[in-house]
Amino acid sequence: MAAALLLDEIVEEILLRIPPSDPARLLDAALVCKRWCCIVAAAGFRRRFRERHRTPPLLGFLGSIPVSDDSCVSRFVPTSSFRKPGADHSGWYALYSGHGRVLFFKVPWGHDHRKNRLLVWDPITDERRELPPLSWRPYPSTTSWNAVVLCAATAGGGCNHLDCHRGPFLVVFVGTAGNRILACVYSSEAAAWSEPTFMLEPDRIHTLIYKTQALAGNALYLQYYVANKVLKFDLMTREISVIRLPPEGSKRHIMLMGTEDGRLGFATVYESRLHLWSREVGPNGDARWAQSRVIELATMLPDCAFSSSPITSPHLTVNSAGLIFMRTLAGNFTLDLTSGQIKKDGDHGFVKDFVPFMSFCTPELRAAHTGGYGADDSSA
Repeated sequence: MAAALLLDEIVEEILLRIPPSDPARLLDAALVCKRWCCIVAAAGFRRRFRERHRTPPLLGFLGSIPVSDDSCVSRFVPTSSFRKPGADHSGWYALYSGHGRVLFFKVPWGHDHRKNRLLVWDPITDERRELPPLSWRPYPSTTSWNAVVLCAATAGGGCNHLDCHRGPFLVVFVGTAGNRILACVYSSEAAAWSEPTFMLEPDRIHTLIYKTQALAGNALYLQYYVANKVLKFDLMTREISVIRLPPEGSKRHIMLMGTEDGRLGFATVYESRLHLWSREVGPNGDARWAQSRVIELATMLPDCAFSSSPITSPHLTVNSAGLIFMRTLAGNFTLDLTSGQIKKDGDHGFVKDFVPFMSFCTPELRAAHTGGYGADDSSA
């Protein structure tokens, strides 16, 4: 018995070293024999696996493919061994992915909020929840909006977000209407939207940009189009405020990002260099913008990835795990800011926009009394 337990410990140590971006290997290992299946299926193993690797792997992208002027298909494009049959969402546009879930909105989105819909999808479990109409529809129609899906524990900071996709979630919706900014929050636990929060802004309201949102500390940040402003929504107090970008950020295409220590930052590409900025607080409590890092991309990417045109220059998507996704003329690349490593994730030229999906996929297997095994939640 002691020898068998020792062997199990050795097997577990080996299986813990399987790359998280290759969940199919875990499933293959579980099918070797009953003992290996019990190891992989154990909740303790799945917890240690996530804690060992820490950063959820990139399992794929969701790209929206136009079908007509008022319709599209959001398609899951794998970058790993994770596969999800029936992952296409016809008529839905992939907007955001966070904490193991993906947020879609119904196409077309119009001013009649009774017909507008948002959908939250968990690719691992395939759970889908279509949200009710926005509760603030009696108010004036919004001229622009943005939304994100988050773990419900984000505001309090009580979750490491390694395996919270099965727990409660929030959807934060922010929009502009006339000279007002409004925000409301959907809670999966209450299955309802909150009452909206408003803020009056005397200046001209600009359009919010899709896919330029960032989490930093207890706040959600969204960028305006053209204006050198960023909208801040405090997840704890539900208050709305506006901060200004530095001149270097307002003149270029940027992507907002959160730093490791919970500050707001942004990334932008100028010529062949990636410039990283962060918002720092001085000893007197005064906040200012400072350039924190410059990365030379010319030595990392093919020459054809760069262009003098801002339309075809590297387009950025930033993830809170310190990853920057770049869509270029030479294909899609992922840059890890911590290690400095860059890798190509494919061309995917048919996709106009993409939303990276990152999550751990550790198969939950059940052993039937007859000796058979089946995957509960993994389509690896």
